[in-house]
Amino acid sequence: MRVTNSMISNSSRSHIANAKNELMKRENQYTTQKKILRPSDDPVVAIRSLQLRTTYSKIEQYVSKNVQDAMEWMDTSETTLASIHKILESVKGLCNQGANDPLDVDERHSVLSNLRSIVDGIFEDNANADYAGRYLFTGYRTDTSLLFPTDTTNLEYEITENFTGDNIKTIKYVTGGATYGANKSANDYAKEVPEQKTTYRMALSYDNCSNSAITNSVTGAEVSITLTPAPATALVVSTLSSSAANAYDPAALTPPADATYLYDTGEIIFSKAAYSNIQANDAKISVTYAKKDFDKGDIRPEMYFACKSHNTTSGKDIIYREPSGQDINYEVNFSQTATVNIQAKDAISTDMYRAIDYIAQTIGAVDAVDKKLTEAETLIANTTDEEELENYNKLKEMLETEKELLVGSMQEAFGMGLTMVDVTQDQLNVATADLGARHNRLNLTYDKLLDQSVDTEEKLSNNEDIDIADAYINLNQADLLYQASLSATAKILGNSLLNYI
Repeated sequence: MRVTNSMISNSSRSHIANAKNELMKRENQYTTQKKILRPSDDPVVAIRSLQLRTTYSKIEQYVSKNVQDAMEWMDTSETTLASIHKILESVKGLCNQGANDPLDVDERHSVLSNLRSIVDGIFEDNANADYAGRYLFTGYRTDTSLLFPTDTTNLEYEITENFTGDNIKTIKYVTGGATYGANKSANDYAKEVPEQKTTYRMALSYDNCSNSAITNSVTGAEVSITLTPAPATALVVSTLSSSAANAYDPAALTPPADATYLYDTGEIIFSKAAYSNIQANDAKISVTYAKKDFDKGDIRPEMYFACKSHNTTSGKDIIYREPSGQDINYEVNFSQTATVNIQAKDAISTDMYRAIDYIAQTIGAVDAVDKKLTEAETLIANTTDEEELENYNKLKEMLETEKELLVGSMQEAFGMGLTMVDVTQDQLNVATADLGARHNRLNLTYDKLLDQSVDTEEKLSNNEDIDIADAYINLNQADLLYQASLSATAKILGNSLLNYI
């Protein structure tokens, strides 16, 4: 076959172009340190890179955003629960003081004031805490505070609380007692002997409840009590306001029926027969009652209980289910989520408020008899008549006996406060342990994600990046090939047919 100069020229140009393309490819690899610049360079490498980059991007999202946010939420919650636990130690100290020390008037009220301040702080400063504008302990309603921020008079609630027989406390109260009378003798006072009796009391989560049903009520009554299993005869419930002058009212603590609902103190007093029936049958107790007018700092009922609210301004009704299982889950790994929140109802008991209310009731009863004692001592100091002195001294003796019994009831109330603190701390400990277990697992997930991030980054580098030494060698080889092709072509094309004639 005859080879012409034109054929040689075309072939040379083709070889030069190929060498030049190879040189450019190697130069690009050397300068970018990447194996390919476009998918067409190597489709397999391109596809693998897309997959690895997607995986790496997700891992970085989990590591730098999701897991970090989840851990910070849980850290804030854990710090808050630890703070509440520590504060409860102060409550325990004050209750221990009241349970073991016959306090005078100023000491009693100082202890009570401190207790109220501490418990208000637990809820307002801790239970109502938020993280990045989201409330920690309100379940799905992270934009709604646990407490009412202002006095609220346009909302009516019908609240359903569930209890067991363990929630009914056996308490002691004092009946009888001497009262001053201008015509009373020492014998008359001697007959007015105070007596200590026992009753069975269950505290609702709210006081100052309503003695009338809310608008559009489900039950149509101010209170409804249901026992499960149901007793042979229906429970007869009476409604009563305890004495405005003395919340620790003996008359209110003696139910005329199976149970008495004291709406202003938020208590239900059971008769002995009803109490025995509940304990014998291990009955569960469901109480539905009405609550209107909430003060600033009161707990929103929907955060703890199944309830219905009626807005008297807009006329709107809202039914809330029991707020259980409102878990806020973060996606922290491929097909893995972490629950970051704890609900207030599962960690922070409202019994703190009611235990202190009961302490306040017993202190009020001791204050009342103290006032009578002061009046009796004034009568004694202002008379010299022997008969009157005998009468007044007998009055004082009866009042001192009554005070001794009431102080015993007050100390018992402080003792119940100690029990409340222990139970509340146990509940906190369970919640904190659950949160800690989830936090530890999240830490393990975080460590695993860091390892995955390093591994994926290494795989991505191995797939995309070129070895710099190899790139340098390949560039030099391509350059030599290109220079050789130019040199060879120059020599070949310099000769023509005339050179051989």
